[in-house]
Amino acid sequence: MAAFLARRTELGNEIRLRTEREFTLISGKKPIRMEGQCGLCDKPVVFSADWQHSRTRPDGREIPNWRERLVCPCGINNRLRASLHFMKSNCGLTPDSSVYLTEQATPFYDLVKGRAPHTVGSEFLGDGTAPGATNGRGLRNEDMTRLSFRDGQFEIAGSFDVLEHVPDYRSALKELCRVLSPGGSLVLTAPFRLDLAQTLARARIQADGSIEHLHPPEYHGDPLNPDGVLCYYHFGWDLLDDMRNAGFAQAFCHLYWSWELGYLGGMGILFHAVR
Repeated sequence: MAAFLARRTELGNEIRLRTEREFTLISGKKPIRMEGQCGLCDKPVVFSADWQHSRTRPDGREIPNWRERLVCPCGINNRLRASLHFMKSNCGLTPDSSVYLTEQATPFYDLVKGRAPHTVGSEFLGDGTAPGATNGRGLRNEDMTRLSFRDGQFEIAGSFDVLEHVPDYRSALKELCRVLSPGGSLVLTAPFRLDLAQTLARARIQADGSIEHLHPPEYHGDPLNPDGVLCYYHFGWDLLDDMRNAGFAQAFCHLYWSWELGYLGGMGILFHAVR
């Protein structure tokens, strides 16, 4: 955190310039279009953004949700495009790679599976399907805290905005480490607070199985549940320590931004851990 704060001070003017450049795309509440280069499509494209889940800054200016709503014509948003781009550029993702994703009922899973056929995805079904088995829709059931895979089965694991919904997330990190081969990579995104040294618990499971809300309940979109799924954590910088304690030899927080690649919205945040 100290290293980040020092770097942010150095980049203060650059960050302001980035923000002002992003505002040049905004005209009222009109849909946003910008030309760029998709790191997945490997060609010039026109990115688009709407105003769903927009927010108002302290200065009163409204901004779109660049992270989730800036989308390529291939259908993939800013956060996931950057994540898969990172897997290709930094984790050695190829068509022959063995990959595990903690999602399956999503267009992103279909995209990765199409590029790396040995990809396995799963969902936490809660419908009585046995761990490691599939239901009638062909979805595999896995509990991230007790994965059914063998040790070292995968070269790459990807978990994108899922970890915050796992009450025992430290056990999930240990399992993700276990199923990776030596030198294998975990790429992860989750709600992260750059200003928090320690992870903020928003809710917790009581001994009787009930949920105690420590902050107003926050629900995120879920492809299997129209009511959404409860968010238990906003992570802080101790997530890096949690990764190392889970068995990873190295853990990194990457901050990114690119006008050309359509990675807008201040600083994108992505975690990378190596077994």
